[in-house]
Amino acid sequence: MNSCLARRLIAFLIDVGIAYLLYFALGAPAPVGADPAPALLLLTWVIRVVPEKILARSPGKMLLRLDAVGPWWAPLVRHLWLIIPVPLAYLMPVIPWYSLLATVIGISALLNPANRSLADRLAQTSVIQRGAGCALPG
Repeated sequence: MNSCLARRLIAFLIDVGIAYLLYFALGAPAPVGADPAPALLLLTWVIRVVPEKILARSPGKMLLRLDAVGPWWAPLVRHLWLIIPVPLAYLMPVIPWYSLLATVIGISALLNPANRSLADRLAQTSVIQRGAGCALPG
């Protein structure tokens, strides 16, 4: 794993940590199915999308000096993999939807020469490390 992907993973884990703090502050609603609770996934989605819509970066990206560059709608599409498992968990709770989608997104970034995940490509987004190219458009 190169430096860019490691920084993106750390930024994501910071955002998930913030979501966990809010999740436990709300009383930790019970999980549904094999994956994390829908409330946790929705909180993570909000923590990543809302700041990216306003400031072009989530809290984790702010700390690690990463910028997400793409169309105005990109954060909504790029983080869909966090909320798609919510209805699927209610329909088919035996399947670990979040784990499957997270694995696909992660592997797609590892296999892409420009370190752009499937979600990045669908949203026409690049994540750029300020001062150095992290994932260049293209």
